[in-house]
Amino acid sequence: MGKKVQKKELADILGVTEKTLTTWQKNGMPIEIVGGRGQRNTYDTESVIEWLVTQRMLKAGVGQGKEVSSAYDLEIETARLKHWQATEKEISVREEAKQLVRRPDIEFKLGQIITSAKSGLMNLAPRLSQRLGLTKEQKAIVEDEVKSALVSMGGDHVIDE
Repeated sequence: MGKKVQKKELADILGVTEKTLTTWQKNGMPIEIVGGRGQRNTYDTESVIEWLVTQRMLKAGVGQGKEVSSAYDLEIETARLKHWQATEKEISVREEAKQLVRRPDIEFKLGQIITSAKSGLMNLAPRLSQRLGLTKEQKAIVEDEVKSALVSMGGDHVIDE
């Protein structure tokens, strides 16, 4: 029995698209658990790989009196699956050891830093106005320059007061 996965993960393991898996499913690819309405199917990687190898061997004529060296071998597909599983385990171990950070975590933290920097820059004009005794016109000029700088740094979103 292999790893239980959903369609996207199976597509990644086999190096094919989800559309290809749908076609294979219509042609008899085994489904471990058929998802009900609104639920996803679950697949057993070993069963799917065995089915795939069998299909390719039949297509190549193996078992029908022909010897074809290009027929897929179950050992090759099993090795490919084990390699993928080892890679997933390595990623997990590195995450636990704090040697690896996932993209969503980086994006979240970076978003916090950018928001804090924008907020600080937007508060620059009132602070300068108070410390330097700027007039309303001078304060407005500083505010406009800060907003212009923020927009040019990337994005149309400027924090409003």
